Amino acid sequence: MVKIGLHQGGVIPQCLGALGLWTCLGGLATAWAQEAIYRCGNEYTNTPRDVRQCERIAPQAVTVITGTRPAASAAAAPAASPVKEARSLAAAPRMPTPQQAERDLHARTIVSHELDKARQQLTLLVQEYNDGEPVKWASESRHHQKYLDRVAMLKAAIERTQRDIDSLQRELERRPLLASSPAP
Repeated sequence: MVKIGLHQGGVIPQCLGALGLWTCLGGLATAWAQEAIYRCGNEYTNTPRDVRQCERIAPQAVTVITGTRPAASAAAAPAASPVKEARSLAAAPRMPTPQQAERDLHARTIVSHELDKARQQLTLLVQEYNDGEPVKWASESRHHQKYLDRVAMLKAAIERTQRDIDSLQRELERRPLLASSPAP
């Protein structure tokens, strides 16, 4: 005779024999799995503070999905040295696919157009800045501070546009024109 001293909700089950033990344990597992779960606002619990303010959730089945195991051939293959891989990649000349070459050419064209627009904008800003003496507008004749603010804004815009031009030129240098045949 086997006695199990598990206390579940005030009941102490007593099981007889090995078969009875397994049946009893299976019943306990089912009872534990189907313990009431409550939703109290945004909180989910099996021990609510006030059952009247909580909603009991219907028991649901639990599904366990086992993961996949790595292939044996991948584990058995010797790992190549990262240094050897880097050298082999650097030594092998890569020819871009026609689609990649077309995308690169398109990107270079876009950067080139942006550079032209930035240069035109810089030319207009430098003309308007007029060596730090831009023409006063009618609204600025009585308010000298407005004039000084506009001069400062023009100077900042010129500096920003010059930085844009520099970065666009660096980008063009990163994207060289592709030769139609590989270099020896």
